[in-house]
Amino acid sequence: MKIVITGGLGFVGKNFALYMRKIGAQHELHSVDWFADAPQADHDLFTSSTIADFASDEAKPVFEGADVVVHLAAATTVQESIQDPYRSFNNNVIKTQALLDHLRDVAPNAHFVFASTGGAIIGEHDGAINESIPARPVSPYGATKLAVEGLLSAYTGSFGMPTAAMRFSNVYGPNSERKTSVVAVFCKNYMQTGRLQINGDGLQTRDYIYIDDICQALWKTIEKRATGPFQLGTGVGTSILELVEILKAVDPAKELEIVHAPDLQGEVKHNVCDITRARTVLGFEPEYDLKRGVDETLAWFKRTL
Repeated sequence: MKIVITGGLGFVGKNFALYMRKIGAQHELHSVDWFADAPQADHDLFTSSTIADFASDEAKPVFEGADVVVHLAAATTVQESIQDPYRSFNNNVIKTQALLDHLRDVAPNAHFVFASTGGAIIGEHDGAINESIPARPVSPYGATKLAVEGLLSAYTGSFGMPTAAMRFSNVYGPNSERKTSVVAVFCKNYMQTGRLQINGDGLQTRDYIYIDDICQALWKTIEKRATGPFQLGTGVGTSILELVEILKAVDPAKELEIVHAPDLQGEVKHNVCDITRARTVLGFEPEYDLKRGVDETLAWFKRTL
């Protein structure tokens, strides 16, 4: 099987390649990523590694004859999308449509597996979110992911392209040195400065999912050639204050400085997932609770920093 991974040198892409090697899956893995500074060891995880924008002419030959495309490349943060909405839309929507059109020509039966998001698409919602809740994004980032999900539905309906939208909650874990999400930032700051900044009151909740569990879900989706949206998390919401307590418990003797900053614009207050569909259709079951995952992530940062 030929699997092309856009954003293959990023956090999820690299971990997915490592996961596939760990489980012994003997498939071609081809990375397309514009990150030119990745070490050679990262490139070596793949059958081929192309440094290019996924929608560029340089990348087009990689997709020829693909059986699966795992589309991870994107402008990924809410705050960047607020600062530059056009860039977020162009990277996430316009370029993705160009890729979908290219696949119609060179790999019309490719299974297109898209890294989407749950909380940013749904917006503010009381209780656990699932795939049937109406989407009301409160950030340009969430709107771009919703727009791509609309394109996937249209390309399936009009052209028969099999597509899946994997609605990641807050993913964390090893190889996250370039990530700016809260667990990665907290772990880096825990190691380097001991200073943890909480935006707002710290009562906002997130459903944190360890990277190996995301990789498990991606592989199960590919194996089953599953389609449609899948909400991916653990089903457990954790506040920022509770996350801080987990870090404090790692080494009670370590002094941590906790500082507060204003709330971030465009961020939802609460996010917890209902993963019933992923469990039923994919056989997905998260294996890591947050304490175990944070321990693994901190251990990786200790070896790396």
